Amino acid sequence: MQLFDQLFGKRDTLWFENGAAGSRPGKFAALALSGGKSISVMGMAVAREGLAFVSTVQIAEPELQLTVALRQRKIETRVRVDRSEPMKAPDKVVHRYFCSFMAIAADDWDAVVRYVENKPEPKVIDFAPTVDDDFRSLAISVQNEIVKYLVRQGRLQPPGPGQAPLIRVETSKPRDQETVSFDSRFRVFSTNQVQALD
Repeated sequence: MQLFDQLFGKRDTLWFENGAAGSRPGKFAALALSGGKSISVMGMAVAREGLAFVSTVQIAEPELQLTVALRQRKIETRVRVDRSEPMKAPDKVVHRYFCSFMAIAADDWDAVVRYVENKPEPKVIDFAPTVDDDFRSLAISVQNEIVKYLVRQGRLQPPGPGQAPLIRVETSKPRDQETVSFDSRFRVFSTNQVQALD
């Protein structure tokens, strides 16, 4: 059927057909989001156009979110399942999936291409952050909420038109367990909601 489709120009050849030319085989860890649950899967091959993985759990969705670990880099992507098939493993049946990328960040796709072509990763240049980088990295609505809170508490004069408040902000990673002292502390959620902590 695929041969007829190709002969009559109905569709292009998919990356994994004809012996998966241009793909790089190799095992890598991945997580698939299926039915609202994260499922550990094992990547088997990567190409510029997509990837293949196996799972002990059958996945029914035609599209899914995948988090892939390539060369210590976490890559978030959305894929379309182009083909799935059961495979007999030594002690159980596993399911193999061939997927095409539907959404992937440009930097992550560049990393995929380097991986497929077995090219080294570029050297990372570490720029020293400036004092206000943390504050500027927050959404404008979050910045405004922090300024309003400090004004209400009498810790800051209301900034005039066209003026930016002089605030030094230091953030800690969400997983850090140690307490960092601030004059005023806030928790910023992924929804841009701000909660005062003092």
